[in-house]
Amino acid sequence: MQRTKGATAERELAALIFDELGVKLVRNLDQSRRGGHDLIVTDDETGPVAASLARYALEVKRHAATPPGSVRAWWGQAESQAARVGLVPALAYRADRGAWRFVLPLVELRPDLTRAPGIEYTADLSLPAFCAVVREGTR
Repeated sequence: MQRTKGATAERELAALIFDELGVKLVRNLDQSRRGGHDLIVTDDETGPVAASLARYALEVKRHAATPPGSVRAWWGQAESQAARVGLVPALAYRADRGAWRFVLPLVELRPDLTRAPGIEYTADLSLPAFCAVVREGTR
């Protein structure tokens, strides 16, 4: 059941990002075998927004509740998975009846800062704010 809920969440988020950015994401089918991130930009997507979005190793979590301890653990997972593939970690999470939230390294919003590991050096964003960061990466 949890695997089905996760796949449904990934498809839901991919559709929302497509609506905001016009870039198609698909489920990373190698994720369970290789322990990789959940969503990837399709190979046929081109352009600056697609390239900006493809920089992120997007980890998706959908649970009944999203307490800070869980978000911290999920962020650790997102960081390690992103490091394995040389991408920027990005965590998308949503609680039941809640809105999607995104955790990104703070340096993504303030490039003048030094990249530092850990959730203490992150920003928690709404879906529109995440999409704005992706669009800004195209300039």
